[in-house]
Amino acid sequence: MFKLLSVLTIVLQALSLEVMGMASIPEKVFALVVVDTRLHALVKDDLVGYVRAAEARRGFPIGIVAVDGIDDWKPPQVRAAISEWLKQYPKLEGVLMVGNIKLPSFFMPRADLPETRLWPRYYEDPELVAEQWIAPGTILQPATSPHPGWPFVAGSEPFTVPEHDFDDMQPPSPSGPRIWTAYLPVGYAEEERNTYENFAKQLGPFFRKALGFYKQPDRYNRSLYIVSNDLSVLSRAGLVWDAIGPRHIEYYSVNEKGKGAFKNNPEGYVRTDLGKFAGLKEFLDFATPLPWMDEGWQSPQVFLSHMKESQRRVVCWNVHSNPELSLLSWQQAREMQGGGLIGVMLGCGVAGFKQPNSPSHVDTKTPVDHNVMVNVVFGKSAFVAATGCPFARVRDENGTPFYRTMYVDGGYLGRAHLLRLREGQASSPNELRQQQEILIGDPFVDAR
Repeated sequence: MFKLLSVLTIVLQALSLEVMGMASIPEKVFALVVVDTRLHALVKDDLVGYVRAAEARRGFPIGIVAVDGIDDWKPPQVRAAISEWLKQYPKLEGVLMVGNIKLPSFFMPRADLPETRLWPRYYEDPELVAEQWIAPGTILQPATSPHPGWPFVAGSEPFTVPEHDFDDMQPPSPSGPRIWTAYLPVGYAEEERNTYENFAKQLGPFFRKALGFYKQPDRYNRSLYIVSNDLSVLSRAGLVWDAIGPRHIEYYSVNEKGKGAFKNNPEGYVRTDLGKFAGLKEFLDFATPLPWMDEGWQSPQVFLSHMKESQRRVVCWNVHSNPELSLLSWQQAREMQGGGLIGVMLGCGVAGFKQPNSPSHVDTKTPVDHNVMVNVVFGKSAFVAATGCPFARVRDENGTPFYRTMYVDGGYLGRAHLLRLREGQASSPNELRQQQEILIGDPFVDAR
C-alpha cells in the first residue's frame, strides 16, 4: 500500500505540468498521450507522426504531454494529474499512457480468485474511492456458511493475503468511469535491458504498424473473426450480423457430429456457414441444442494459418489462457503474420504482467515482453490493439456495447472500451470489482 501523500504534495506535482507544454494543447482536446520526458526524447518523431495520423482520422484534437519523471511517480500522483487534466480539458475522453507509467494493484476480484494484478480502473474513474481494507499478512478463512461475511476465500484452505495497493472500491455514481485509459507498456525479462533506449526500440514496431493503418485503413477488411466454444460470445456480437452481414463473420465453431467428437480434435476447427441462416436468432435456435464443442480443438496452427490469410477489423478468441499463453504462446504471438486490427482476448489472465521497478506487487512473474497480449500488439502481426483481463476472467467482456460502438455507431476503440465499462451487463451487474479489462495499444482505431 502506498504511504499517504499529502494533498499539497499531490496537487503541486500535478500543477507542475503547466510548465511542460500543456499551454499549447487546445482546451477542446478529446484525448491525451502521456509519456515521460526521458522516453519522449527518444520516440518523439514516431510519436508525433502516429498521433497526428490518429488525430486526422478521428477528427478531434489529441494532445501529447511529456512529463518530467512521471515513470517514477506513484499511482496517486498520476491520478492527481489526471484529475487536473479533467478540470483543464472538460471534453477529455481518454488518456493513452506510453512507457513505464505505473499502475496500482488490486487484490481478489472474487472469493475464488485471490489474485493480485494491475488495476486500470483506478485511473479511469478518478473520483472512485479506492481503499485497502484487508491488511497484507491477514489469513483469510474458507467460508463456513452459505452467506459468509466478506472477506473470505473460496475452497477449503486458508489464504495469506499478499502485499497489494487496493482491495475495495466505492464508485462516486452509477454512471461508471469518467474516461478510458490505454497503455503502451514497456519492460524486459532481463533487468539490464530495462533502459529508455531499449524501451524506445520496444515501441518502434508498434508505431510503424499503427501509422500503417492510418495510411491504408482499407487493407483491413470490415469483418469479424470469432473462435469460441461458447455461443454467447457470438450472441453478444449480434449487432455485427445486421451491420456487415453474416458472410463477413467467420465463426468457429459448432458441433454437428455428436458429443465428444472434437475433444482435442482440430478437425472441429471449421468455419460455420452463417450465411444460410435468416438471422442470428435462427442460427442460435439451430446451434443451441447441439452438443458442446468441448476443449482442445482450437489449434494454434489453424489459427495462425487463418491469420496469415487475411486481415480483419476484429479478431476474438475465447480459450483457456494465462499471461503467457492464449491459444498462442507469447513467442508465437510475437511472430504471427497478418491477423486483424483489434484483438478481443477473452481468456483468463491474458493481460497479466509486471512493470519494471514498480512499487505495486502483483502475483505474476510475467514481464511485459513475455506477455501474450502485448506480443499480439507489439509483434509482427497486423494487430495494433487488444483488450483483455489481467485476472482470471469471472465475467464476460460486455461485448454488446463494445460491438455496437465499433460496427454500428462508427465509433473508435477507446470510446467502445469506455462504454462497455459504463454499461451494466447481465452476468454480474452489481459486481463492479469483477469488471477488470485493460486496453493495450492504439485506442484511436475503428471498424469503419
